[in-house]
Amino acid sequence: MKKLLTGLATVATLSFSANTNMNLQITNATIGVYAESGITQNNIKARGFFLYNDNSNKHNFYLAGIKAEGNLIGVDIENLKFSLIADFVHTKDNSAIPLGFGVFTYIPNINLPVFVRAEAEYAPKVLSFDDADRFSRVDVNIGYAPITNAEIFAGYRTLSFNHNYNSAFYAGLGYNF
Repeated sequence: MKKLLTGLATVATLSFSANTNMNLQITNATIGVYAESGITQNNIKARGFFLYNDNSNKHNFYLAGIKAEGNLIGVDIENLKFSLIADFVHTKDNSAIPLGFGVFTYIPNINLPVFVRAEAEYAPKVLSFDDADRFSRVDVNIGYAPITNAEIFAGYRTLSFNHNYNSAFYAGLGYNF
């Protein structure tokens, strides 16, 4: 419980500014808390993710990093937002600095605010430390925004240090402020 509270406190520190997104991701064996917050006016965001793992054979997962998105990276397409990502990820015996990309869009030509969000990251051996020889992460979710600042979604994530650390479908809810 102490680890869960520590992770939640770390993620919560990102939420004390405007342009913040926080969400909760739940599976049968994990609880994930994600937060990202704008640190500049130019679409640069600090981000953090804590995954509490109830499996006694696996340790908790931590992510902290930055994301640059939209016209800041030179790509500005209507209704489609691309991002570049640099993170530091860690479990008890593995650490890495993966680089990646993301995409976000609302599905066009429907009357509901349905969105698709996806991110992929990879760290080869040169960017992996401790016992890790490599790291990869893929996270895809589809959701609905019933009101302007809230969202509900379902997704799939896979985290891998040398071997599969966590692959799971999850349900979640989030809030933007």
